[in-house]
Amino acid sequence: MGATMNAVRHLVQDRIALLGLLTHAGTTAAAGIGLLMVVTSLLPALTAIAVSEVVRHVIEASTAHGRTTALVMPIVVVGSLLACEHVAQSLLVPLREWVATRVNGGVRQMVRRSLSVPVGIDHLQDQVIRDAAALPVEEQSLFNVGAGADGQLWLMSRFVGAFGAAAVVAHYSLLSAVIALSGVVWQRSLVRRHYVTGFSDTATNTTGAVRAKRYWSEVVGSPLGAKELRVFGANEWAVKQFARFGREVFRGQQRVIFGAFPLYWKAFLLLTMACGVPFLLLARAGISGALSVADLTAGLGGVVATAGVLGGLGWECYAIEAAVPQLAALRRLRRLEEERTQQRRSCVSLAQSITVRDPAIRFERVSFRYPGTSRDVLTGLDLDLHPGQVVAVVGENGSGKSTLLKLLAGFYTPSAGRILINGHDLRDVDPGAWRNQIAIVLQDFVQFELTALENVTLSEASRPFNADHARAAAEQAGARELIEALPDTWNTMLSRQFRHGIELSGGQWQRISLARAFYARRRGRRVLIMDEPTSSLDVTAEVGLIEHLTCGPDGFTVVASHRFSTVRHAHRIVVLDRGRVIEDGDHATLHALGGSYTRLYDLQANNFQERPSEDGSS
Repeated sequence: MGATMNAVRHLVQDRIALLGLLTHAGTTAAAGIGLLMVVTSLLPALTAIAVSEVVRHVIEASTAHGRTTALVMPIVVVGSLLACEHVAQSLLVPLREWVATRVNGGVRQMVRRSLSVPVGIDHLQDQVIRDAAALPVEEQSLFNVGAGADGQLWLMSRFVGAFGAAAVVAHYSLLSAVIALSGVVWQRSLVRRHYVTGFSDTATNTTGAVRAKRYWSEVVGSPLGAKELRVFGANEWAVKQFARFGREVFRGQQRVIFGAFPLYWKAFLLLTMACGVPFLLLARAGISGALSVADLTAGLGGVVATAGVLGGLGWECYAIEAAVPQLAALRRLRRLEEERTQQRRSCVSLAQSITVRDPAIRFERVSFRYPGTSRDVLTGLDLDLHPGQVVAVVGENGSGKSTLLKLLAGFYTPSAGRILINGHDLRDVDPGAWRNQIAIVLQDFVQFELTALENVTLSEASRPFNADHARAAAEQAGARELIEALPDTWNTMLSRQFRHGIELSGGQWQRISLARAFYARRRGRRVLIMDEPTSSLDVTAEVGLIEHLTCGPDGFTVVASHRFSTVRHAHRIVVLDRGRVIEDGDHATLHALGGSYTRLYDLQANNFQERPSEDGSS
C-alpha cells in the first residue's frame, strides 16, 4: 500500500512539474491555450446533447402537433458545434507546437544557467551532470520536454472533457457513467505502465548516444571540422557516425512504442466493455420506457464521447512519459544550482584589494586529480605568490603547469590541501568576488563570434566599456593595428558566419585574447593568469608581449609557458615536475644551478641555433 501511495505521489508531482514548465510559454498564453483545449474536449459531450434535441424535435414533428420549424435551431446548434470543433482542432496544431517550442527554449536556458552557476568547471566533467544536461535540451529527439508539457495540458483537458461526457451519461444512468469512465481510465493506465518503465530505461541507456549524435552534428557542420575531414577523406565516415548514433537514439524510443502493441488487445477488451456494458444498460432503459429516444440518444452519445475523448492513447501519452526522465534530470541540475548558491551565501566576502598580507596567495600541500581519473596531477604542492611579481611556471608536458593555473582561477578545487587568499581558504571565498579579481588567457582560448570591440571588452559585457582602455589593451597585446585595419575596425564581426564578417588567423586570435585579458587588468582585476600566451605568436610579437609583462606593485601575474624566451625575464621562475615544485628562483639563479631548468633551457636554445641549409652551407 505504501509503495502504491508513493508511486501516486511521484506521479502527481511529475504532472504538476510538467504543467509548471508551461510558464516558459507565458502564463496568460498557456492559460488561454489550456482553456481552448478544455472547450475542444467538451464539444463532443455538448454535441451529444444537441443531437438528442434534434431527435426530440424530429419525433415531435412526426406527430400531428409537431412543427418542422422547431428543428432549425437544434440543427444549427449541432452544425455550429461541429464547426467549432473543426476550427479549434485546426488552431490547436500550431498553438501546441508554439507552446512546446517556447518551453524547450526556456528549459534550455534554465539548464545553461544551472551549469554556469558554479564558479568552477569540475561539475561539467561529471558524467551524471553531463547526462542530466544532455536530456532536456535534445530538440531533435522524437520527444522532448516541451512536447511533454504540452501533452500534459492536453491530457488534463481531455480528462475534463471525459468527465463532462460522463456527467451527461450520469444524468440518465449513474452506473453506466461509472462503468464507462472507470473502464476508459483503466485501459489507459494499463498501457501507461509500460511506457513509464520503457522510457525511463531508454533515457538512461541512450544519453551517451544523444551526446555523441550532437557532437558529430557539430563536427560535420562546422568549418573547422569540415577542413580536416575533407583532407583525410573522412567526411562520409563522419556523417555515418552521426547517423549511427541518431539511429541508436530513435531505436530505443521505437522499441518502447512497438513493445506496447501486445498490450493493446487487453486495452481493446477493456474499452469494449467500457462502452458495451453502458450501451446495454441504456438500451434496456430505453426498451422499458424509462428513457425516451432523445434521452437514449444523449446517453449513448455521452458514452461515445467519454471513450472518444479519453479512450485513445494519443501522442501526448508518449510525450508525457518520455518527458518524466527529463524532469528527473532537471531536478538534479536544480539541486546542483541550489547547493552552489547555498555555498556562495556562506562564503567570505573578498575585499577589492587582495594585498592585505604578504604573501596574499599561498598553495599549501595542494594535490589534485581530475574527476573520473585515478592519477594525481599535482602532489603536495607548496607555492607562495607575492604581490608585484611576475611568476613563470615551466616544466615538461604533464608536469601540472596548466592544472596549477586552473586551480588558481577557481575552475577546480584541490583534492587535498588548500589555496589561501588573504589567509582564507579559496573554497570559502565568494566565487563572484574572486572571479572579479581575475583576468585570464587560456591555452584553448575561445574565438567568440562577436565584434572586435565586444571580444576585447568581454569582461564588461553587461556594463559600459572604456574606449581608451580598450585601445590601450589592444596596443599592449599588439592587436590595435590589426583591429584598426579591419573593414569596420572595432565593429567588425570576427566570424564569417555573419555578413561582412572576417576570419582571423590563430596568431591574430591569440592577440585578441591577450587584449581581452589586458583590458580586464586595466579595469581593476589584480590577478593575471596566462597559459601559453605566446604559443601562436611569431618572434616579433612575442618580444613585444614580453616587454609588457608587468603587474604593478599590488598585482599578480602568473605565466605558464614552454617558451623560455617568454619566461626568462620573469621575477621568479617555478619549475614543476610530476606535480611538485622542484626549483624556484630567477633565470640567472636557476641557470647557475645546472638542474632541470638549465637542461630544458639549453635544449630549447640549441633548437633555435642556425641550422645548415639544404646545400650543406651554414
